[in-house]
Amino acid sequence: MESVTFERPLNEESAREVREQILPIVLDLIKQVTETEDGYLFDFGRNDDALLVASQLIEVERKVNPFLRLYLISESSAGPIKLEIDGPSGTKSFLQSEFALSRWFS
Repeated sequence: MESVTFERPLNEESAREVREQILPIVLDLIKQVTETEDGYLFDFGRNDDALLVASQLIEVERKVNPFLRLYLISESSAGPIKLEIDGPSGTKSFLQSEFALSRWFS
């Protein structure tokens, strides 16, 4: 499993650098994307590796895009791992662009 090693604490500049490395890894692990009222739900399936990478993305996004709300969900009985990201008005458009979500929707 790929993950990114980085020094803490992160400042905004270093978080941007880490984000460039980790975002492609996260996007490759996503199995399904569902639109929510204010954002998107990313389903990683039962891939335990996604837990570390998604938590790293949360840490980075808190510095780079502090307006986002991020929820990491680990379903019971070794169920799927999910990451929900939402926020204020305009968040969906932002996520569509930043996460290249067009590949998930026709």
